[in-house]
Amino acid sequence: MRRARREDRGSILILVVAGLVAIVGVTSLAVDVGYLYVVRNQLQNAVDAAALAGAQGLLAQPGNYTAEGAAVRWAMEYAARNQADGQQVLLSSSEITFPRSNVILIDITRPARTFFARLFGIRQANIRVRAAAVVTPAVGGTGGWRPWAPPDQFGHGGICVTPEDDDHGPFNPNPHTWRGIAVNADYYKSPYDPEFQGQDLSLYRDCSPGSPTGFIAPRDVDGRYIELKSDSPEYPGNFYGLALGGRGADTYRENIIFGWGGTAQIGDTLTTEPGNMVGPTRQGVSALIAQDPNAQLRQDPVTRQWYVWSDRYPPNESPRIVPIFLFDPTIPSRGGRTTVRVANLGAFFIERSDGRSVFGRFIAMRLPGAIAGTPAERPARQSSGASGYLLGTVQLADPDEYR
Repeated sequence: MRRARREDRGSILILVVAGLVAIVGVTSLAVDVGYLYVVRNQLQNAVDAAALAGAQGLLAQPGNYTAEGAAVRWAMEYAARNQADGQQVLLSSSEITFPRSNVILIDITRPARTFFARLFGIRQANIRVRAAAVVTPAVGGTGGWRPWAPPDQFGHGGICVTPEDDDHGPFNPNPHTWRGIAVNADYYKSPYDPEFQGQDLSLYRDCSPGSPTGFIAPRDVDGRYIELKSDSPEYPGNFYGLALGGRGADTYRENIIFGWGGTAQIGDTLTTEPGNMVGPTRQGVSALIAQDPNAQLRQDPVTRQWYVWSDRYPPNESPRIVPIFLFDPTIPSRGGRTTVRVANLGAFFIERSDGRSVFGRFIAMRLPGAIAGTPAERPARQSSGASGYLLGTVQLADPDEYR
């Protein structure tokens, strides 16, 4: 009887030991799996941030995929701001690829240490994470709009007519001759016309019928000096000013310096601010330029595309690059306080103002708080800006689409 009890105790002890081993094994597995899941999230956050930063680099310096270009440099920089498994996340250039000209893809594999699994000879586990980001055109947003809306560019034959072409005058729907070219009517088509959705507009080179005539890149980002606010408008009392978020000189001046934070997009109707506002314009532009006084327009040595260099901000991130609305030139703006319809979105590098006029050059930019449009399906390898649109934004995409 005693012998049987001793045997029972021995069996129970074996079962208890075996159970404890199983519990320890399961617990250790749970601890290690949980830790590896945390490390994976840390790595994913790092590559997500890197992809978004790299896409902003594509918008700032489109077509530059070199190690010295903004896309690669910014991706590496933002990845390194993160840690995973107690280590800084450092990228190599081989882990950064560009499956399309408007897409950056990051694919990394990193070892992560284990704890209890070492008892079973497993000292580390490899974790792979991927992230992709795409540059898309902006169709609107809350991006600090400045209170100006000049007419958009239109076509006369195949020639693009800008606001600086005073010898042509406003859009003319009647037969006329200009620069020796006779036409039955001028021609206008917004880059945001539905027929251009999903296209890469940077391929268009002139303003012939069938082309988007409104301002696009790189066709119209060519260093030309443009008068944004005119002191001799075609319609008396309307100097291309806008009453954004309120009327009056104080609101107008504040909107020049800091931008209007309201939301607007293609197709919206906005109210104009009549009068030349010489004093508020001069004061507002002076304060805006003072935020980045040494900024300059330069050409990328690799792609030959224009961007704004700054000693205070990354390329094309200067506060002197401002988003503006462009109105449909086929709908004449009347004098005094009236309304205009937003037909295109532009970005303008402010260079100077005498109060009566504001001068600068068109440029592509990233719009904070943007409403994203449709990215180009087949962008050209040397695409520009947001596939030709002057205002763009970046967003994460499914990396499996770009294997």
